[in-house]
Amino acid sequence: MSDLTTAAPTGPDLPEARRRALRAHLMAELHTPARRHRMMIALPVAGVLAAVTAAGMIAGPWDDGVRPIPTTQILAGDHAAAVVFLDRLALSAGARENGPTDGRYLYVKSRVAWMRFTELDDGKLDELHQREVWLPLFAGGRGLLKEPDRPSDLGVFTAERLQQDLPDEPGALLKWIYKSSQGQGNTPDGQAFSVIGDLLRESMLPARTNAALYQAAAKIPGVELVEDSVDAVGRHGIAVAHVELGERREWIFDEKTGEYLGERSYLVEDRPWGRAGMITATTAVTERAVVTRLGARP
Repeated sequence: MSDLTTAAPTGPDLPEARRRALRAHLMAELHTPARRHRMMIALPVAGVLAAVTAAGMIAGPWDDGVRPIPTTQILAGDHAAAVVFLDRLALSAGARENGPTDGRYLYVKSRVAWMRFTELDDGKLDELHQREVWLPLFAGGRGLLKEPDRPSDLGVFTAERLQQDLPDEPGALLKWIYKSSQGQGNTPDGQAFSVIGDLLRESMLPARTNAALYQAAAKIPGVELVEDSVDAVGRHGIAVAHVELGERREWIFDEKTGEYLGERSYLVEDRPWGRAGMITATTAVTERAVVTRLGARP
């Protein structure tokens, strides 16, 4: 292993996607439109099947013969190793200063696939598709999203919405996250993990704040390191994970460089709506850059 790693109603039986749909406006106010897709559980399709660790497929009354649901092997997690790994990520992030931000935009391109839950059925599977987002790095800029069936205009970003003045002391930052995310449908620890993951995926914060995010994550009870995970385009990496009501959510990083690759979620125990090992989310960041014009690509 590399140096990075060695040193409506809610309830427990409600699908995670429906609980996340109750999170209201938290992440919209935090910084990024990424939380909009956390209202829905993602499901990998064609290109992801080859990357699934386990060969098995599960079948159930929710299938209706439409599409097999990929599964994965559930590996053991290690809390102590997660703390060490996150501390090393924090050191790396703290040493990496951002360039100029005036008049510039963060561009992130991803591959994603979502299962949309509605009030009428248990879910509708999307095809694996491309997501592009442009986020202003200055107050007064507009955000832009290009993804099928999503609003494209993200509105004007105020100084508060940019969240560039978040605490850069890990304990204070985590306390702020817990306080800001109260009543959003998850357990407090699970919600804090989700908020940090959303910020890591599509944001560009000052170096000290970004480092503090990793250190704050290390303080969340139950975080664990998983030695192998696979993102939506089949890249293997090492994952920082947290289990929330029977579902494990993973942030996937390149094991050697520490680069953020994407996310994956899956059930670690049988639920009324799925069996242990069923993959419930997948993303892969394929390009990330700073551009000088809204809608411009690197």
